[in-house]
Amino acid sequence: MRALLLLILLAFGTSTRAALSLAPTPSEYLGEGIKYTRLMFKDDKRQVTYVPPSLWSYRGSAAQLQLTPPENFKRATAAIEATPLTAPQPLDEKTIQLVRQTFLSSLPPGSQDVKVLAEDQNSVLIDGKIETYEISVSYQVYGETFVRSTLFANLPDLQLRFKLTASAKDFDALHRAFRASMVSWQWTKPETKAPSAAMAKANP
Repeated sequence: MRALLLLILLAFGTSTRAALSLAPTPSEYLGEGIKYTRLMFKDDKRQVTYVPPSLWSYRGSAAQLQLTPPENFKRATAAIEATPLTAPQPLDEKTIQLVRQTFLSSLPPGSQDVKVLAEDQNSVLIDGKIETYEISVSYQVYGETFVRSTLFANLPDLQLRFKLTASAKDFDALHRAFRASMVSWQWTKPETKAPSAAMAKANP
C-alpha cells in the first residue's frame, strides 16, 4: 500500500513539473506583408507562444518540438525539449559544468576531433528575462564535419533545451535563424472572450 501511494505521489509530482506540453496549436498572422506561423503550447494555466524560423517545418509531442530546416540544408535538425527538474538549478558554474557534460555526452558515438567552438551566457534571454547558457562544438563523423549547439534555460521546475545540428558549412546561417526565433518564446495568459450582447442581457 505504501509503495502504491509513493508511486501515485511521484506520478503526480512529475505531471505537475511537466505541465508544459510541446504539442503545438498553430495559427498564422501577417507581419509587413509576410505570412508567419505562430505556435501555441499549453503550460498549466498559462500558454506559451513561439514563432519558428520561416519555412521550417515542425512536429511536436508532449516533451519535444522537432524543427526541420528547408530541404536545401541537408542533414540539419533542430529541436526544443522540455525536461522536468526535481529542484531549482540556477545556471551557476556548478550547474554549467553539469550541463556541459550532458551536452558532450550527447554527441554521436565515434565522434572525432571534438572542439568546443563557443560558450555563451545570456546571449539570448528566454521570455526576456530567463538566463541561458549555450555551448557549440564541432566534430567529425565518417569524415564529415558537423557543428552542434544547445542553449539551456533553467526554470524553477523545468529545463528548456534549444538544440541544433548541421554540417559545418550550413551551421552559421541556420544558427542565426534559430537564435532569432528564440526571442519570440514567451508566456502569456489565455485570452478571455468578452461576453456577447445576448449573454449580457440574459445575465444582467
